[in-house]
Amino acid sequence: MSQPSVDSTPQKKRSGSRSSATNFASDCTDQRSSRMDDARKEREYRRFYCDDIARCALPKNSTLRDLVDKRATDISSNLEAILVKRSQDPETPALMRQAANLCRKWLRGELISKNSSRYEKVIYPAHAALIRCIADHLDPEPAAAGSTDEAKRVLLPYASDLKPTGSDERIRIDGALRSCADASSADDELRPEYSDIVLVAEAKWRGKQDEAYDQLIRYTRQVYANQPNRRFAWGVTICATLVQVVLFENDRMISSKDMDVTTSAGIAAYIKFIVSLCFCEEHQLGYDPSMTWCSENKYWIIKCPGRTPDNDDKQPATYYARDLVFVADHLFGRHTRGFYASDDPELVDQPDTFIKDAWPHAERGSEDTSRNELAILQDIVKQLEKRGIDTTDYVRPVRGGTVRLDDNHDDDTDIVLDPVVGDIEAAHPRMGTIAENDETNASTLPAELAAGCGKDDEACAIDDSSRVEVIPYCVHRRLALKPIGKPLYALSSPYELIIVLADAMTAHSKILNLCGYLHRDISTNNILAIEVDGRVRGVLIDFDCAIKVGSQRRVRAERTGTPSFMSINNLRNSSVERSELDDWESLLYVVCWLGVHGISEEEQSKYQADIERKCRTDKDFKPPLYKWEYGTFEEVADSKARCLKDEA
Repeated sequence: MSQPSVDSTPQKKRSGSRSSATNFASDCTDQRSSRMDDARKEREYRRFYCDDIARCALPKNSTLRDLVDKRATDISSNLEAILVKRSQDPETPALMRQAANLCRKWLRGELISKNSSRYEKVIYPAHAALIRCIADHLDPEPAAAGSTDEAKRVLLPYASDLKPTGSDERIRIDGALRSCADASSADDELRPEYSDIVLVAEAKWRGKQDEAYDQLIRYTRQVYANQPNRRFAWGVTICATLVQVVLFENDRMISSKDMDVTTSAGIAAYIKFIVSLCFCEEHQLGYDPSMTWCSENKYWIIKCPGRTPDNDDKQPATYYARDLVFVADHLFGRHTRGFYASDDPELVDQPDTFIKDAWPHAERGSEDTSRNELAILQDIVKQLEKRGIDTTDYVRPVRGGTVRLDDNHDDDTDIVLDPVVGDIEAAHPRMGTIAENDETNASTLPAELAAGCGKDDEACAIDDSSRVEVIPYCVHRRLALKPIGKPLYALSSPYELIIVLADAMTAHSKILNLCGYLHRDISTNNILAIEVDGRVRGVLIDFDCAIKVGSQRRVRAERTGTPSFMSINNLRNSSVERSELDDWESLLYVVCWLGVHGISEEEQSKYQADIERKCRTDKDFKPPLYKWEYGTFEEVADSKARCLKDEA
């Protein structure tokens, strides 16, 4: 099998700290419990069904689909003989022979234990043996170069029951698969790395399907955080002999029907899914073909689409970036990511452009640009310059637009779920508001989960209580922006902070008064510091939540923003129209937040260490502003109201 390009299925260790209102590296018991609780609520709210979701992994090419059917059928028909041969081959390592025997018992339903945790540990090597058999069959001998019968990759298992590198939680995963050029790369002792994982497999005893989902949610979130080029993710749950395939897209986790591996139909369906992943295109694995990692030079190569008034070039521009600045810390939401980049590979360490990559919601088939950040920024710059205002300390788009998978297809929700959109809608015909469809009302969900768009810390939440789409439509968009700034924690004094906040809100007022746009997402992540003529200045960024307002400078009631900094009126989703007063109230909470957590990175690290120490010594300890981070919308609002009344 030929070796793939160093840039295919790119992998990279995560570097730097995660940028979010919440420090995810904390070992506080409350935060760990919160994550488990969040996973449960995510599962209850976002889990949908599609019997044949695995069809999304089938190659688009009809010839390859036929080849997948043939190879999968061959493996299914000969699986018992393959396992027997492996279990009796003296050249096969003893542990692999033992795993092959366990796999045979698993497929016959003979793996039985009164101790469920013991049973789960036995499933790990059994499942790994099955995956290795598939890999060996797809690559029995070196194939002829360029052969159309050649799989693009094989999937191999990592060592099981270990904590992966790149994790910010002290939890071990049951099993995971990685992409390799050929089966010779097998290594049963290899520790999993979240930066390399193609999919995670979670094993539980019979009847513990919900627990398996919850664990899978926690693990797959780590995959997103460690793989900047991840568009969506696959997962697998194994409950005794019942296997389910799960696809995680921006707003939903979609699970397949049970595939019982003790039946010929069940094991054949699962084998076909794994074989499909070996033959399909990179983007069907969930990777972004427009963003690749160059191993030789250790930088990301990013294609940025679109045109601007000053640039009519239809071809995407190429940018180069070392590190991810903003990480997609949540499994669901817009998956906003950011890079400091340069269009010259020789200047990659002297970046002058910020690349923003996200999946905002959009209207299918609509030409409306009122919530298109690129169109909003272009209009703001145009109007300000028309009035003779210097836009040096305003965010300006260099180019941007919808990311394309190829010359014929935009990257969006529909291209991900294309084979099964009708099936999903048919399986969920009656969709209403969150309160109508779920026993859990939106007001009782954590703020970051209840938002209709799924919450990224660095992205705005939008929850307008309108009827919920079966499959909310998201579009993959990328912007190249200038100037690049530093986060607030890079400031050295409260004096500099005051200047930066004042500049940002001055820009906020001009944009509202002169251009007619209300920002609606003032937060610590959306105000940056820049240097102009040797002086620190502030710049307001992230206009994803911005909206055009009328002469009354008010907009209809709609819950938007980052929950930790949203106004009380906004959090309670009252019927009162939103105005700039809500944004100014958000600024107050930014100041409160920094006052508690510290301004500089050193102060924030010291604060975090103090919190972790107190959590270890007092299990009932709640950090200051705890509810601002982990409460429901109502709890966050009540906490802020008490703070303002000095009752907190």
